Amino acid sequence: MLFKKKQPNIGREAMLNSKPARNDQLEWEKNEDGEVAITLKRGDSMKVRVLSKIFWIPEQRTLVLDELGTQVWEMCDGRTTVEAMIRNLSETHKLNTKEAEISLLAYLKKLGQKRLVGFIVDKKDLPKKKKRRSPSGKAWGR
Repeated sequence: MLFKKKQPNIGREAMLNSKPARNDQLEWEKNEDGEVAITLKRGDSMKVRVLSKIFWIPEQRTLVLDELGTQVWEMCDGRTTVEAMIRNLSETHKLNTKEAEISLLAYLKKLGQKRLVGFIVDKKDLPKKKKRRSPSGKAWGR
């Protein structure tokens, strides 16, 4: 069983103020149609090597983004906030701000789950850890 480090849950304001950044280990380029093509390479862990002997797993695959996906990908530069991306998409494609927000957040969530992008969040926007009480027993006497 794989154990992943649990990512902190952040609020809506923190998400809107976050800055999506592309995974710098990915290779990508714009093709002649103006679409972004992302090359995803197969991992090299022991598990993947064993599974590739049993099942056919390609060395690499290419993910091609459409016009809207390309626009979002190019804005994921680590400097542009999600809020600015929403405004840009709503103005460019004549969408209601709420429609643009819902669509963009769902798309960014997918990109994040696939580890194509990460999110830069200000430290002040991260949830604060709860302090644990000391197991000294002093709390019992109150």
